Amino acid sequence: MSSTRPKGSSATKSSKSATHDSSDPQTSFALGEGSELAPRTGAEPKSAPAKAAKKAATSPAKKTAPEFSSGSQTPVQFVKGVGPRLASIFQSRGIEIVRDLLYFFPRAYEDRTRVLRVTELQPGVKSTVSLRVLSSRKIPTRGYGKNLFEVRATDDTAVITLKWFYLPRGMDSKFIAGSQFLATGTPKEFRGMLEIIHPEISWGKTADLATTPTSPTGEVDPLHSGRVVPIYTEIEGLASRLLRKILWDALSKYAPFLTEDIPARFVARHQLPRIAEAVLDIHFPKSASDNDQAIQELIDFRTPSHARLIYEEFFKFEFLVLRQRLQMEKENALSLGLQGGRKAVEDLSRLLPFKLTGDQMKAVDEILADLTATHPMNRLVQGDVGSGKTAVAFLCAAAALAEGSQVALMAPTEILAEQHFKNADKLFGGRLPVALLTGRTTNAERTTLLTKLAAGQPLLVIGTHALIEEPVIFKSLALVMIDEQHRFGVEQRRIFRRKGIHHSETTNSIVHPHFLILTATPIPRTLALTAYGDLAVSMIRELPPGRSPIATKVIRGTGRSGALERVRTELGAGRQAYFIYPLVNESEAEGFQSLRSATVEAERLQKEVYPEFKVGLLHGQMKSDEKNEIMAAFKENRLQILVSTTVVEVGVDVPNATVMCVDHAERFGLSQLHQLRGRVGRGIHPSFCFYFTGSNSTEQTQARLEVLEETNDGFEIAEADLRIRGPGEFLGTRQAGGLPFKLADLVRDREWLFRAREDALELLKSDPDLTLADHSPLRNFFEREGKLQGDRLKTS
Repeated sequence: MSSTRPKGSSATKSSKSATHDSSDPQTSFALGEGSELAPRTGAEPKSAPAKAAKKAATSPAKKTAPEFSSGSQTPVQFVKGVGPRLASIFQSRGIEIVRDLLYFFPRAYEDRTRVLRVTELQPGVKSTVSLRVLSSRKIPTRGYGKNLFEVRATDDTAVITLKWFYLPRGMDSKFIAGSQFLATGTPKEFRGMLEIIHPEISWGKTADLATTPTSPTGEVDPLHSGRVVPIYTEIEGLASRLLRKILWDALSKYAPFLTEDIPARFVARHQLPRIAEAVLDIHFPKSASDNDQAIQELIDFRTPSHARLIYEEFFKFEFLVLRQRLQMEKENALSLGLQGGRKAVEDLSRLLPFKLTGDQMKAVDEILADLTATHPMNRLVQGDVGSGKTAVAFLCAAAALAEGSQVALMAPTEILAEQHFKNADKLFGGRLPVALLTGRTTNAERTTLLTKLAAGQPLLVIGTHALIEEPVIFKSLALVMIDEQHRFGVEQRRIFRRKGIHHSETTNSIVHPHFLILTATPIPRTLALTAYGDLAVSMIRELPPGRSPIATKVIRGTGRSGALERVRTELGAGRQAYFIYPLVNESEAEGFQSLRSATVEAERLQKEVYPEFKVGLLHGQMKSDEKNEIMAAFKENRLQILVSTTVVEVGVDVPNATVMCVDHAERFGLSQLHQLRGRVGRGIHPSFCFYFTGSNSTEQTQARLEVLEETNDGFEIAEADLRIRGPGEFLGTRQAGGLPFKLADLVRDREWLFRAREDALELLKSDPDLTLADHSPLRNFFEREGKLQGDRLKTS
């Protein structure tokens, strides 16, 4: 097996594995295809994976140890050295069967090929040193209730102290004067001497590394020293040395049973190793013992073996999302735009108070082309801050409305929904039939609107999650639009889509709605191909003419007086300003005590800094009526300063606001800071953005934020944000959790993603259902667990 199982599915898999027999296609395929491994080199344990595979093929499995009858599906309990107690520890980390264990890959590597002298050690640099015990003792400690164990050792160049606060049982008896051992750890200075706290120990002489292929008692164990050693994410209750030994035994016995799921022509095309060889080499690399370049490639996850697993993860993922797009094309949808819809779009575009940019016109054309198809559109429109994506959405809605269908636009907040409603009416002079449905809609208005929707009256209804509640019934919903879709859960989006499934009198069939997603957070290409891989993408990078530039400055520590004076100047000229804080109220929680809060700072700014101007406070804990009142007052310039949390991050449009001040900017991601900056620069006046950081912020933090000083391009900033924070932080943990990559990294491995996508598309075009014999291993994989991934990875 060569792809990781999504989190949360391990229980299902383990129940199947208990009854798995040798007739399973995975096992039989593994025996036929993957029984030979490349010979190992260097100081390795004698157990040979190739011998294990041969024995497995010729010997019946014992009833008490069903490993070979189950192959990589064997419960982890039956791996040598595990047993019931360790099995429960593994299961707590989702490792239930052998395949899970083999795919528990190292998170890093340590070069232990170089053994230093004590005099060569540098404080703070992890190293390996060969030592001889001088003495050992237990020192009583106060408060711990246990003894500190201390060893004094030497290599005849100097003396070093080793200390343990928690010593493994029986280990103290091994430190006999004169005993030879290797210690690996990070030295530090203490009272003029070097010491290492909790080093990792390998027993024996350094010389044994070159001459001893196995590890008899008293000699250095080559799994842990004298080589590049794999470092794993810690598992509580399981020592690193024991984990390596268990993994070696599991690989020796079960690696030959891993299936070659990817069609052979693609593996050969990229000159990648076989899966069993690659998995073994990732855990215990055979080629990086004395070659600096090879060691660095290993540490950087750039070896051919890493490439093999990275490519496979991307290939399987892209096959799923691309096949999902093909499946959607088999569903029915109303063809829109050919019966007067496109003309309605052209007529309405002439009413706009501005000329569409080239990118806007291209996006409109792409959407209208999708709408004419008889299968559902599934498209993402991503535009930088202020690029005019909502105008594009309104124009395309007109195509459906003109042909008698209904359109719905769901926004994440009432503020944004109401703003969209007002803009739709304003932009087209009341020519676009539009309605608003939020929690603030009165009962009378709601009843009237629901009656119209149930009757099939052509309307663009804009609202919040109220649109997906039970009383709302659409008779002819043909186009579903979601703004800032990452703020909604997957289930909310699916409910919204289902509301558009209806019987069409035009086609006399069940039809699905077209689906359009809007986002003002530019999405890097790698994420567009993964987290949003089932969507076609339109990009709006070009900003409308007349947008004023935004001068941006990152200010560290207390040097913010100049920025505050610039705010005063702008306020004196009749303009307005935002002040953004990470907290609503002060917090005593660890790590938050030093953070300013919006509530406290609003009062301070009003009384001490800008008493001549009016300050308002806005945050997510306020009631809807209060928030709407504050926003209305700010838009009408009855408030000159708006103190807020990130509730204003998206969609708030006040052209008269020209200054944005963000406190504790180091607490926010680059894309979020860019969104906040986009709240200014929306009018004719020059605008300013100040990012304040704490005096204790690091140089790395400053360098990260300076990206915002260098560019206003949201797409460049998004790429930088992804590089720095990774997809988990960029997307939000819930959504990024759907990316089932154990080794693949969207930034580091982007070229492999593009290659895998091209190959997956080639396979889909030639054999979408994987019916050919060469593709049966991949089909078997998806039948076993691929669908579970597909269900989790749907973005819509």
